[in-house]
Amino acid sequence: MAPIDRSNLLAMLAEELDAARAQIEALGLVLIDDSDVAARHVTELQALDHVGQRCASVAAILRSDDLHAASLGACLESITARLEDRRPERIDAAVARSPRG
Repeated sequence: MAPIDRSNLLAMLAEELDAARAQIEALGLVLIDDSDVAARHVTELQALDHVGQRCASVAAILRSDDLHAASLGACLESITARLEDRRPERIDAAVARSPRG
């Protein structure tokens, strides 16, 4: 097997996320078509939608020429919040507050 370069690998991963999102959306559409299921599982169906959005957001980051900038500009707060928590000054402050810091 020939080695794959980074940009092609990232593109392939983005395509896999797109495929996963399509499957999740198809599942969600089937489930909401059943009004009893939809009524009983609104929260779970919303979670499926959120997972699909996360897949799309990560796929967009993977397709970007500047991964860091794309991560900071991500549409989902869950991604930008995690990145904010990993900023060096945040990590240093957390370590200083910890009992072992």
